[in-house]
Amino acid sequence: MTSKARNSSTTSKTENTTTEKSSQGTSVNRVILAGRLVAAPELRTTGSGKHVTTVRVATNDRAQAEFHDVVLWGQLAEFAAQYLGKGRSVYVEGRLQSRTWQAPDGSNRRTVETVASILTALGRGATAEPAE
Repeated sequence: MTSKARNSSTTSKTENTTTEKSSQGTSVNRVILAGRLVAAPELRTTGSGKHVTTVRVATNDRAQAEFHDVVLWGQLAEFAAQYLGKGRSVYVEGRLQSRTWQAPDGSNRRTVETVASILTALGRGATAEPAE
């Protein structure tokens, strides 16, 4: 009987450990936006030579519009700067990222941005002229 009790106890401990691990679960950091560009994208280059642009996307599924900052890197940044303009409808998928910095007045600032992994131009809204 002692060995049976030990086995049950061992099984119970194993099950509890498994339950504890799975109760932590996985997290999801995913953003999907469909809206219009507030301004034409402006391509910048980092010190290491990577292309980046930040665009604002307006969504309005309620009475008041919401504005979202979206960061585009590499080919997405180049595409946006070359082919997209103010008012263009876009579909964006990405992840949320927060960052902090110190403002010139010495105060600490924080912002939350969407870092895009997918950008799709929708419809036939305003477009930027292709760069030459």
